[in-house]
Amino acid sequence: MGIGKIPTIAAIFDLDGTLYTGHITLGISQHHRTHHVKRLQLFSYMAVHLPIWGLQVLGLMSQATSRQIWARNLGWTVRGWTKEEAEKAFEWLAERYVEPKLRGEVIERLHDHQKAGHRVILVSGTPSPLLAEIGRRLGVNETVGTPLKLKNGRYSGASEAPVCQGPDKVTRLESYLRETDNIIWSESYAYADSHGDIPLLESFGIPVAVHPDPLLASHARERGWEILQ
Repeated sequence: MGIGKIPTIAAIFDLDGTLYTGHITLGISQHHRTHHVKRLQLFSYMAVHLPIWGLQVLGLMSQATSRQIWARNLGWTVRGWTKEEAEKAFEWLAERYVEPKLRGEVIERLHDHQKAGHRVILVSGTPSPLLAEIGRRLGVNETVGTPLKLKNGRYSGASEAPVCQGPDKVTRLESYLRETDNIIWSESYAYADSHGDIPLLESFGIPVAVHPDPLLASHARERGWEILQ
């Protein structure tokens, strides 16, 4: 029987701050500076987006809006690369930046879900091809990220809407599952670290706050959710 025929319990994992302690934007910056590539694109991205982070710190912009803009434009940093050229950078990021920062206790949970036969899916604002490479190294075949647009065989710098952030993480996940939605949502798990992921966490019967920010920690305590520290 196909995957869409058998009801399944799922375990949904956010990436940044949940599965590992870093941030993919910082990883891309580290890669480009280390390998002396795409420095103009990186500088342009940071020049535009650091002030946005400043507005968030000052309370003039919500974290949700700030993160959505950062994720939407992350394709700028790989603009002009072919898929093959970008793959080399994505492999480096997965091996050299993400893997050393993995949260052992969360990866253990992920493996427990796999052993239990649950359907493990990574959901993140991270560019889809990079998220797929990270998933491959973790033994996770299903990933839902933010797709990058191609033009004449090269990344254009643009992303496909909607960006996989906030409520649109649920939108992206639902779209991905539309043809094979065999998940028992009420018995499935979701793991995330940010209050921006509350819509995702509330979509599943067993939400888990992982090293949560203060707003998510408060929300989780009020609702009796598990908090994984």
